[in-house]
Amino acid sequence: MGESDSASAKNILVEAFGTAPLGLQTKLGLALASSSAGAEALLQAVSDGKASARLLQDRNIKDRLAATKIGDFSTRIEKLTANLPRANEERQKLIDARSAAFDVARASAALGMQTFKQHCAICHSLDGQGPVIGPQLDGVGGRGAERLIEDILDPNRNVDRAFRTTLLVLKDGDVQSGLFRREEGEMLVLADSTAKEISVAKKDVKERRESETSLMPDNFGDVIPAEDFKNLVAYLLSKGSKSPKAEPNATNSR
Repeated sequence: MGESDSASAKNILVEAFGTAPLGLQTKLGLALASSSAGAEALLQAVSDGKASARLLQDRNIKDRLAATKIGDFSTRIEKLTANLPRANEERQKLIDARSAAFDVARASAALGMQTFKQHCAICHSLDGQGPVIGPQLDGVGGRGAERLIEDILDPNRNVDRAFRTTLLVLKDGDVQSGLFRREEGEMLVLADSTAKEISVAKKDVKERRESETSLMPDNFGDVIPAEDFKNLVAYLLSKGSKSPKAEPNATNSR
């Protein structure tokens, strides 16, 4: 499909990034990088936050992209990876360990709902309840366990442009950061990770730029105990496309 000239085929591959864990994203990236049109689609997917910018650090993908001879290749790659955090081997080991240890039959979605309310509901809307600071999570179970574990433990891996942190460098040297919410006359309004809104006068802003990072905390591997983490994943898996109003139970209700 990646080598096909069909726009619909490339769109299917790009859409697949939305639920694919990094390993599968790499395979999708290699497929897209096999043609000039596919390479453009891959770079746009990374720019839009639909695919991880870490794909552009993969040597095989970079070699294929270079071979397509698309315009401004080096400059575009440099721009998209400029602020990318260094890959954390310990974090990946944690992701791998949590994925290997997860067994939905041994987890409680009902208890996971309580973990969700404690750590996640402050920013995420689910089943029509909660704020929309982060992405709304209806149907999130369709991502599958491996991708959910990645998204929770490494939230900066795949960041949709709409949910990237905005940085405001003020004239007095201070820096304010948060999710951009709106403009109100001469004020810019951001929201922090606790959903608290912060208003900053435009006249006090020296520089405004978009970060590559998510507003979501990246320390849930430490904050959420392992058993609670398993239950949380089970709860999120129960929120697939089927029966969104179904009550969670002690096993998989997906």
